[in-house]
Amino acid sequence: MGDQNIRIFKNLSPADRVAYNRALLGEDTNPTFAVALETEDFSRTGGCTRTAIAQVFKPDQLKATYYNPKDALVNQDPRMKAALAQFADALRKAGYDYSHPDQIERDLRARLHAITKGLPLEQLSADARAALKKLQDYERALAVVAYDLETRIVDPVEARVERELYARPIK
Repeated sequence: MGDQNIRIFKNLSPADRVAYNRALLGEDTNPTFAVALETEDFSRTGGCTRTAIAQVFKPDQLKATYYNPKDALVNQDPRMKAALAQFADALRKAGYDYSHPDQIERDLRARLHAITKGLPLEQLSADARAALKKLQDYERALAVVAYDLETRIVDPVEARVERELYARPIK
């Protein structure tokens, strides 16, 4: 947001902060531009953020089903397919059912949104807070396993394939 914008935001009244966030982000204030860009999913953005995104990105890139062509090319490499199969098998043995590391964050975000519906923690019911606690426990346990498997199995292969596909030769 930048230092000046943060100072201005902090000086707003609570009601004006809510209005500012709604104008910037829409009804659901959780999917910021940074999060949407990182997850390559602009489908839940809103407000003037969505308006700006729609002016820059292509319509198919705004859909939740958009799949980056670079990622598709890397994932089609036989070495990457083998690494992802090994990752999925090891993850299943640990009790989790994901076939690609990218599925994890999307699933967790979907589960989080299903529980919170974009509401702040203070507005959640007791049942929603209990479900959120359960999701947090699941996420922490999954993160330990998935991070280890991803860094040992997937990342080295992905880096090698990307280097071969996209690196410029050294002159």
